[in-house]
Amino acid sequence: MVRKFDLIKYKPLERKFLLFRWGLLIVALAELIRFQGSFTGVFFVGFFIALLYDAFISVCVFSKDTRAEKLIRLSLVLDIPVCTLLMAGNVELLNMLFFSYFFFVSFHGMRYGIPGLIIAATESVASLFITSFKISDLFVSVNIYLFSLVLLAFGFIIVFEVNSLLNISQYQFRKAKNQAARDPLTGLPNRLLLEKSFQKAVSNYQRTGQPFCIAIFDIDNFKKINDQKGHVFGDKVLLVLARVLKTNARATDFICRYGGEEFLIILYGCVLEDACLKADKIREEFALNSYFDKPLTVSAGVCLYQKGCSLTENIEIADKALYAAKTAGKNRVISGSRFGVDPFHKEA
Repeated sequence: MVRKFDLIKYKPLERKFLLFRWGLLIVALAELIRFQGSFTGVFFVGFFIALLYDAFISVCVFSKDTRAEKLIRLSLVLDIPVCTLLMAGNVELLNMLFFSYFFFVSFHGMRYGIPGLIIAATESVASLFITSFKISDLFVSVNIYLFSLVLLAFGFIIVFEVNSLLNISQYQFRKAKNQAARDPLTGLPNRLLLEKSFQKAVSNYQRTGQPFCIAIFDIDNFKKINDQKGHVFGDKVLLVLARVLKTNARATDFICRYGGEEFLIILYGCVLEDACLKADKIREEFALNSYFDKPLTVSAGVCLYQKGCSLTENIEIADKALYAAKTAGKNRVISGSRFGVDPFHKEA
């Protein structure tokens, strides 16, 4: 999983290392141009390493392991002797340095898994273009194997770079999708997840025969509360009811804000009588909440899943029971079925 991308923190870090490193490399490449006289070749190598460096930075920043950023500092420190000896022009020392550079960076790269190893090894091999060959002989070298190795490593870098961008896009998409499916005030799921949870309960019923119930809660006189106390107080009332629902629900139950001052809960593996008792307990706890200066109440309509009925039809049954509770005086729980409101009810 891609960790959160902190652009504000990343940019100063990138600028600091980028300026220092490329200041050294430009001086080193200028020395090569002076000795080799091949500006095109030197430009190709510099551009090639710049691409590697950009990919290296991106993978480190978006790695799930925050310690991967240490590889940036490690490679920076090792670039100093590389560039120094490069300007000295001693090929034997440069070859010796390359092997030390390669194994040291690769060893540290292994601490960060295969991506870290490939990135470290690729950067080391890229240094060989500067340290071990004359630029004018770069394209006519008989060492085709080495050139193929570098191209292969560069291919890996491209794969990781594209993968990191895809991970970022997927992370942002999942985050946006999750936010769209939740009520911003209470943090509860909204109606977008209701159909999925209902189908899950129906599948479980068909497989195991376990019944389930739907209960709809509606805060009594909520419009009056908003008019008299204001919307800020109304939001706090909604939060209190959401907290009471979450406290009384089991881990398997599904709670959502159905709309406005209405909340819906799917009670898995629950018969009608138990569901009514659970709803009444929620009603009592909400009314006794010490946050309010005077008692506030909630009404609820409950229905047992009606076999063969859709989600909409089951909600209509629970909604009719809720309406019956409202017309009967509010602050009560009434159950219903497809045949109408049942005589069974529990009131204050």
